[in-house]
Amino acid sequence: MIKTRVPRHRLAAAVTAVLAVTAGTALATAPATAATPTAVVNAVPAGVSDTITLPGPSQILSAGPSGYLTSVQRFGWPQGNDYFWTSTVDGTTTPLEEWTTGWRGGASDTVVAKEDGTTRYLLKDMTQPGSAPVAIEQPDTRLSWQGIVGRTLVFSHYDVATGAGQLRLIGEGDQPGSNRQVTGLPADFRLQDVEVLSDSKLLVRYSTSGEGPEDRYYLTVVDVATGAAGERHEIGVAPYGLDAAVSGDRWVWVDAASTADAKLKYAARDGSETSPATEAVALGNAIRTHVGILGDWVTYAAPGGDTATSFSPHHALTAVNATDGSTVKLLDHASSSVPTTDGALLVRGGTVAQGEGTYRVALGVDGKPAATLVAADGRPTALALYTAATPPVFDLDKNNGETRLRWVLSRTNAKGSVTIRHVATGRSMTHVFSQAVPYEGKASVEFLWDGRLLNAEGVKEFASSGDYVWDFTATPLNGIGPDLKQSGTFKVTRTAGAHDHTDNGSPDLLSRDAAGVLWREDSVTSPEWPDGMTTGQVRVGPGWQIYNQLEAVGSVAGSTAGDLVARDKDGVLWLYVAKGDGTFAARTKIGAGWNVYTSLAGGSDLNGDGRADLVATDTAGDLYLYKGTGDTAAPFAPRTKIGWGWGIYNQLTATGDIAGTAAGDLLARDTSGVLWLYEGKGDGTFAARTKIGAGWGAFTHLVGIGDANRDGRADLYAVGASGAKFYAGTGNSTAPFKPAANSNLHTTQAPTVF
Repeated sequence: MIKTRVPRHRLAAAVTAVLAVTAGTALATAPATAATPTAVVNAVPAGVSDTITLPGPSQILSAGPSGYLTSVQRFGWPQGNDYFWTSTVDGTTTPLEEWTTGWRGGASDTVVAKEDGTTRYLLKDMTQPGSAPVAIEQPDTRLSWQGIVGRTLVFSHYDVATGAGQLRLIGEGDQPGSNRQVTGLPADFRLQDVEVLSDSKLLVRYSTSGEGPEDRYYLTVVDVATGAAGERHEIGVAPYGLDAAVSGDRWVWVDAASTADAKLKYAARDGSETSPATEAVALGNAIRTHVGILGDWVTYAAPGGDTATSFSPHHALTAVNATDGSTVKLLDHASSSVPTTDGALLVRGGTVAQGEGTYRVALGVDGKPAATLVAADGRPTALALYTAATPPVFDLDKNNGETRLRWVLSRTNAKGSVTIRHVATGRSMTHVFSQAVPYEGKASVEFLWDGRLLNAEGVKEFASSGDYVWDFTATPLNGIGPDLKQSGTFKVTRTAGAHDHTDNGSPDLLSRDAAGVLWREDSVTSPEWPDGMTTGQVRVGPGWQIYNQLEAVGSVAGSTAGDLVARDKDGVLWLYVAKGDGTFAARTKIGAGWNVYTSLAGGSDLNGDGRADLVATDTAGDLYLYKGTGDTAAPFAPRTKIGWGWGIYNQLTATGDIAGTAAGDLLARDTSGVLWLYEGKGDGTFAARTKIGAGWGAFTHLVGIGDANRDGRADLYAVGASGAKFYAGTGNSTAPFKPAANSNLHTTQAPTVF
């Protein structure tokens, strides 16, 4: 078929008129990269004529005296291309009807498409876009349609049985000569490729059986008016339909005996079909390289450089001098090369400096070719980041802690990484991508962030709230342009929990080993551990052996993370304010005299003011409430006696709400190992106790962890000599916990847990 994949010989008077307007004008440059869409999209350089208006990803298929045919790849369903005719007379663009073959042109104002389901070809005169098309019937199913030149259809046929081939020209009507076989071609003619040179001439590449065991390959020019092939030139073994060009004194072609051994060759057009050929460039596997001619210069470029996934020097539009072998790089990549009537070339391609668009390539006063941008389409040639779909603030307590993030690029052929980093802690995660994916005509790098970051030990933990930075780095796989590096910021919010020391929405367990080292374990959920899973121990620091009681008391100092109180052997109570990164600020003194208490329990909001409170039982068995104030200097209000007779209990645990009401609750274990629930009323007092069950004396520590399995209900960790158990909360006061599940809590290394 006639090539429309690369319109090499298409723009005539219409483009010449445009070039006449823009010639000599000082043209501004299009931006190469941009961080936001407004800096790239529609960035047409000032001074460029808007007579030629091309959609960003379009290709010019054909042109005539009054306009040109373009195609734009359709993103979505049904897949395919949309076709348009743009008039250079009045600037209007007309969408063309869809036909199964798409539309083609032949260096005139006529376009043609094969009507779906018929043998009719509809010719449409685009100087009168509203007129009815003219139909040409071609019922001979043996013939393969190759395209159109002017208003004449081109067909080919090769009979395998007889070895006979033909090239046919079919015009309008049924007058004599409207259906002709091209003369001057050998009887065993086998078409390889046809390209339009003008509205009356074709460049034909074909093969014959030859006299020996190998086929022979030729170029020839066919005159449509006479229906005859003129002089031909033998081009050697080339079993592929590859590109070629011809000028008044030179044949140029791509030769490829194999897919890995392409060469750019040319020979003098001196009337001899065997004039010596010169190998200009070794192209390797770039067998689909397109070629053109500018005087003594031959241009070449392997198409697809803008979407290539590997670097090739042949993607650049380059000109080689046929007399001395010197070269000039013109564009970073090219997809179309179109000769104009004044001897120049019009090229669809791009440069890093000026972006994508239509370039005029012509010989300068120094005799060398140079490229000038004449119509920009607003797209960068260098890899560009358009948008980053990271909201300025998002709540990781929603959607199971997951959020989808997206970065929109100018093209898909890029590899790189995105790193999300918590500013306060330095914890981060990195998403690596090998290539972007198509997205609304551009490209997208996206992933579902599970809301977790790697801690210092390389273990995934839930991400903390606060300020974040994202760093996006991408390398163009085609090697065109520099690496892309962009950064941005966003915020994460979390709901603070009583045992959340890392401000990441999941409660932590604190433990102290025999050497006095404090450890932290973050609770998580996973398919393998739906209940009771922790991320592993993280060392907080040494020196905690000086305290005889440690208690996680929730946020009593006004921060978003849970704080810690510690009582020393002299009865002084100290406050450790959480930093939100799993560590604590230097201690501040709360007060002395706390050695009168046998038990301390904190973390439940008992009076409904939104702040965690502390309860304590003294040696007389009286129960006291210390209301949280939110003030670091004085975190608790003066005590209030709320009960007596609590000396029967050897363990108190503030659990938050486990009974299904809004108030914080309290667990108490008696000396017989029976566990009791005291349901908070919300005013600092409790309802009458209800029995949970016996056998709890096997545990040395009961920790009201908060919502460890992220089901919206408070849970309990129980630690004993046999290990740790996890009791998931139910929210039911009569049966507040599900059956025990095993936990991976590190109780052996750190037996004191709180």
